[in-house]
Amino acid sequence: MPRMRHVFLLAWVAAVFVPAATAQTLDKELVASISGPVLERGIVSELLWDGGTLIIQSAVVQPDGQLMSRYFAAPAANMELQRLAAAPASAERYWKMKSSRVSPTRLGTITARHDTHMQMNGVGTQQNRLLNAVAFGGMDELHEFRLGKTVIHSRKGPEPPYDGEVWAWSEPRVNRIAYVDHKGDLWIADADGRRAERILRGPVTLPAWSEDGRLIAVTERKDDGARWDVSIVRVPERLRQ
Repeated sequence: MPRMRHVFLLAWVAAVFVPAATAQTLDKELVASISGPVLERGIVSELLWDGGTLIIQSAVVQPDGQLMSRYFAAPAANMELQRLAAAPASAERYWKMKSSRVSPTRLGTITARHDTHMQMNGVGTQQNRLLNAVAFGGMDELHEFRLGKTVIHSRKGPEPPYDGEVWAWSEPRVNRIAYVDHKGDLWIADADGRRAERILRGPVTLPAWSEDGRLIAVTERKDDGARWDVSIVRVPERLRQ
């Protein structure tokens, strides 16, 4: 599962989503909003698909430091969450495929670059600037991820995104990647990074392809993390070819 750099409690939420002929034609359709006691001041840390079921993983640190697993299900949009006995057996396979740095067809490979620059806090000697950098937070760090010649994501800060946080490979027969750029916009490209096209303005995160390649799930952090909205984006027909 996600190789996060902090220890979290993992809880699963499942929202069954079945496209219908009367479904909305908006860029995205809200299917779940997670907040309050269910979220327990945690975060939504992963989205996965299990057939027609969207699995929402949350991550929480308990006040006493103890780790527990909780499982929930929302059989359809706008229904209360129900507790599940366990995460679906297919979740591990889906996660490994989605978050790998190599596409399922071996056509594309994501490469990472990490640059560190001294912060420019005023002017002065090299020694003074180094001392200022330590005093005001150290060095500027840039994490950049590329697929072929395409920069799919860049981020400043001490921690890079974990594998699969800002990208998701489709099933091999679709042979695409969905990714979130530095602004949080959602893009789709071929598995080698070519023909990149933005399909949704963000900020969103945690893209996840449905197995048939028709839908991409994304999440949005709301109210300073007190609520997380999970939405479905329909992939344009021209990008399914």
